[in-house]
Amino acid sequence: MPKAKAKSKHSVSALSKAIRTNRHATPSAADITREHLDIRTAAASVEFSVEDLGLNAAKRVPALASAKTVLAGETNINVERRIRNAAVPIGVAVDDSANLEDQLSLEHFDVSKSARQLMPKRPAWSYELSSGRLHHREVEAFKKWLEDVRQLIMDRGGYPPAFEQNLQVWRQLWRVLELCDVAVIVVDARHPLLHLPPPLLYHVSCTLKKPLVVVLNKLDAVDPKDAVQWEKCLTACIPGIQGVVGYSKEALKADKYSPLEMGRDALIRACHRAHAAAPRPDIAASPKDAAAPTGHGTGQLADNNIVTEAGRITLGMVGHPNVGKSSLINGLMGGKVVSVKATPGHTKILQTLILDDSTCLCDSPGIVFPRLDVPREAQIVGMLIPIAQVREPFSAIRWVMERSPVPLDRTLGLKPVSLQQVLDLQEAGVQALQLETLGEETGAVPWSPMLICAQYALQRGFKHSGRPDCQQAGMEILQRVLDGRIAYVVPPPATYNPLQISPQGKAGEAVPDSDDDWQVHDADYESGHEEEEAAKATNLLEALGAEPRNLGSGSIGSRKKQKKRERLEALAREEEKAAGPLG
Repeated sequence: MPKAKAKSKHSVSALSKAIRTNRHATPSAADITREHLDIRTAAASVEFSVEDLGLNAAKRVPALASAKTVLAGETNINVERRIRNAAVPIGVAVDDSANLEDQLSLEHFDVSKSARQLMPKRPAWSYELSSGRLHHREVEAFKKWLEDVRQLIMDRGGYPPAFEQNLQVWRQLWRVLELCDVAVIVVDARHPLLHLPPPLLYHVSCTLKKPLVVVLNKLDAVDPKDAVQWEKCLTACIPGIQGVVGYSKEALKADKYSPLEMGRDALIRACHRAHAAAPRPDIAASPKDAAAPTGHGTGQLADNNIVTEAGRITLGMVGHPNVGKSSLINGLMGGKVVSVKATPGHTKILQTLILDDSTCLCDSPGIVFPRLDVPREAQIVGMLIPIAQVREPFSAIRWVMERSPVPLDRTLGLKPVSLQQVLDLQEAGVQALQLETLGEETGAVPWSPMLICAQYALQRGFKHSGRPDCQQAGMEILQRVLDGRIAYVVPPPATYNPLQISPQGKAGEAVPDSDDDWQVHDADYESGHEEEEAAKATNLLEALGAEPRNLGSGSIGSRKKQKKRERLEALAREEEKAAGPLG
């Protein structure tokens, strides 16, 4: 057998040859018409399309089988760029056009009809509508909404935010908001504006025209003065909020948080006050709508009034994941009645519980709303994204370092780092700090997220391939932040401009910006799947022209049951004949 010829030491790959041979080739028509995107727009592109989500308008699935949180992951190029940005020191602007600043503030908090497009619309429905046709309309409407939201994110540019992309989870929110008399939005007191989605506020107050109460949960993690100031700001500046109540699992002194109302009884009183002050719909003026509810408006309110007449109102607990909705319900009920877990999306379906003779609770799964004014790292720190889906912790650590009341290096017990130590890390293959941003001072260098992680890895002995494992160190630091062992705070504004009018107007009059067209009606969608399925043969025997068999498995027991049913039906017919027309 002849000896195989050895490969050349300087062999050239096929890709290199193709590049070399086509270096001076004229561009093709496809190259000329190809669209080139800047990095800010390219960073906002999604990693998968709507079809990858498996949305099938012709196939229905059980609610519990697919009620799982679905968030889009980041692309590899976005992750690599954010890892490179981790070497920029704190206090120095990150030179990345795709990096977005946190724009959350009361001045930019938009609770108008333009924000309504960031929440999916539910198509019109009635009890006469079949489940298959309703499923088809909801899927088609949801797919259209996903495309619109992704286009908005592309137009804004930058790293894309995470948001819920599972229709089954949104369906649970629709049901809870339709069922409840008072919507209770639970927020984390450390960053209330992050957990107050403007489309949800607008939908509850302007579309459904229902009262809304905000609960500042995890009150033990913030300063009492900040909690009181947040209560004043939210009540005065955000339309639609009828009350703000504080809550915490830990025992707190109420006098320190005065005049903020706190606790179980305060929340129930605030909800009943909001329900009593809400305008009552004129059901008698529209009996047709009351008899055939459409999932919102007059018909649904008629059903809610039946509950009210029985002396019990329903509180819908809604909000983001991991803000403590299930823990709050357990505290209100006085024991563990719903499961609690630190993973976002643990609650998968709505649960209704009787609190007392006048109050009923309805727990809904946490939903991440799309936000164009929130960076992805803020969502990570706010526990909207599961830590298992976080591919780089450094951007979130930078966000915490900029808002931590105590320097992070002091919290972790790290010593100051000299320039020589930074050079040693660079020689070991860890780009912990951008040296071009340093001045001529020879003392301790400023901290960067990567440098913090590198020093913490050396302190804890985390190594990978002989060098500090910054990824493992960063994930452990981030886990300590999510567990509450590393504090961060978003202080409320010292001054604010109160609103002149509320979105519901005076004495229940209609607002000029009311959202009457929020639902998609029959004319907007065509559902041909059911008609096609109805035209098909019901089973294989009919398709082959054979006589269909009766229901059952065909076993001896099944045939006996069928014969028994036939005998009973024959006896019933004979009794009817014997009774005659007067019987």
